[in-house]
Amino acid sequence: MLAASSPSKRNEPMMIMTLEFGKGRVFPTPMGHADYSMRCSQAPRSGAGAEWAATGKVTVPIPDNFGGKQR
Repeated sequence: MLAASSPSKRNEPMMIMTLEFGKGRVFPTPMGHADYSMRCSQAPRSGAGAEWAATGKVTVPIPDNFGGKQR
């Protein structure tokens, strides 16, 4: 699955996403489990995706510098 990337102005592979499947929630991520897999800007939010898949809610705050930009 691809998504439009604002920084690169290209369609980039989605590494973390959420999907609804019937009454279920799916949180697929092909990032892997090695330490270097968790160095990307999306890694801190992976806990939020797991929380959403389990409960349907997200209580984990978005970091101020998420995605390399200040909010």
